[in-house]
Amino acid sequence: MYRLRVAIVLLVVFGGFAAAAAAADEAAKTTPSDEAAYKAWLKRIRLIEIQHLRSGLPSRFAEGRKQILAINDEAAVGPMVDVLYGPKPRYRALLIEALTALASNGSRVAQAYLQEIAVGDGSAGHRRRAIEGLQGYSGDPPTDRLMAHLAVDDVPVIRDRSATALAALGDKRAVWLLVERLVTEDVRMVGGEVWSGSMQLDIRGQMLGVPRFRQVAVQAAVPGGIAQTFIELPEVDVIDFATTIAMTDQHAAIPHYERVKTKHPMVLAALKELTGKDFGYNQAAWQKWLQSREADGVVPAWQPVRLKK
Repeated sequence: MYRLRVAIVLLVVFGGFAAAAAAADEAAKTTPSDEAAYKAWLKRIRLIEIQHLRSGLPSRFAEGRKQILAINDEAAVGPMVDVLYGPKPRYRALLIEALTALASNGSRVAQAYLQEIAVGDGSAGHRRRAIEGLQGYSGDPPTDRLMAHLAVDDVPVIRDRSATALAALGDKRAVWLLVERLVTEDVRMVGGEVWSGSMQLDIRGQMLGVPRFRQVAVQAAVPGGIAQTFIELPEVDVIDFATTIAMTDQHAAIPHYERVKTKHPMVLAALKELTGKDFGYNQAAWQKWLQSREADGVVPAWQPVRLKK
C-alpha cells in the first residue's frame, strides 16, 4: 500500500509522549507511476538502512548517512519517512537532516513533514531541529500546516507547539489566530461515579485453648476392701464465637459538566515574541490593538484560505 506519500503524516509518540496530527491533502492523487517510484525508493532506502545504518560501526553509519543525504528526489520523501521515522533517535535525527536539505530545494512534501515533526515529535530536540530546518528555507517559511494545527486542532499541546513554532519562524500572520487561541472555553466533567455501601460480619466457629491435665481419684471395691488410684483427665477451654458478613453497595454515575476558561501561556509567549506587546490574557485588549494603526505596520491583514472546489 502506498503510505505516507504526499502529505499523510502520522507521527508515533515514543516514551510516553503525545502523537502528531495526520494530514492528507493529496493522498488520493497517486498514479501507477507514483506507486512504482515509491516502491523503488522504499527498496533502495531500506537496503541502505540494512547495510549501513544498522551497523554499530560509526564509519558504516556515516556511509549510510552520506547516501541518504545524497537523495534529492521528492518521490523519495515518503519512503524515507517510512524507513527512518521510528523509535531510534539517530534515525529520526538523520531524517530531519535529509528533509531539511530537500525542503531547502523546494520540496513541499519535505516542508510538510518538517512542520508535522515540529509539533508532533516526542523529543524537544527533534522539534527544535525541524523548526530550524524550516528557518533555513530561502523563501517565506512554510507554515500552512502549523497555522492549521493552531486553528482547528483539538489537542492543546499541539496548538501550543504550533504557536511556539510560528513564533520561532516569525510568521506574524499567525497573530490573529494566536489571539483567538489565547484563552479558550473548554468543557470539563466534574464529579463522576458515586459509591455507597455497608458491611456486616458474621463468622461462626470455636477456639480451643491449650490443654491441661488434672488428677482424679478413682475408687473401686476389691476383695477384702476398697482400692483407690488416680488417673489424669485433660481439660480444654472452648470459646464459641459468631460473626456475620453482609455487604450492600450502591453505584450511581452523576456526571456534571461545566465550561471553564483555559489560559495558554505558550500562546501568550508567542504573541509577545511576534508583536513586542504584552496585554496578558486580555483578548479584548489584543483585538483592540490589532485594529490600531500601530498594528497595521506589524501584523499583515488576515486572509482566510479559500479552498478550491
